[in-house]
Amino acid sequence: MTVNSSETAAFEPARRIRAILPDDGSDRRLLEGLWRDKGVTRADTVPVRAVAALLEARTRRGRLPEPVLARLVTVIVSPAEADGVFDYIYATARVGRPGGGTVLMDRLSGATVYKLPPGLPEH
Repeated sequence: MTVNSSETAAFEPARRIRAILPDDGSDRRLLEGLWRDKGVTRADTVPVRAVAALLEARTRRGRLPEPVLARLVTVIVSPAEADGVFDYIYATARVGRPGGGTVLMDRLSGATVYKLPPGLPEH
């Protein structure tokens, strides 16, 4: 496949922020807030099985802890937005509460820019 210069122009450095959250609706509230308050358009949430990420893992010797249902939220932002969005996710999803999950950030080689067309309904 041949890539021309106009296709590569939209590829820019980016940060990926991932949060593992309890399955209590906080992921949906977070995504709505990210779009409304921060203008984030590159985000999604999926169900995952989590072990010891949300709760202390207590098991009998030789046994694995039981997994729990959680939500994995993935957000892609520019490097300039990354710290502010990371802090927003931590506060809005209440990650610091007991069993509130975890949030991580890493660097991507790049990501394509995604902008919604004007005039779309909010929901």
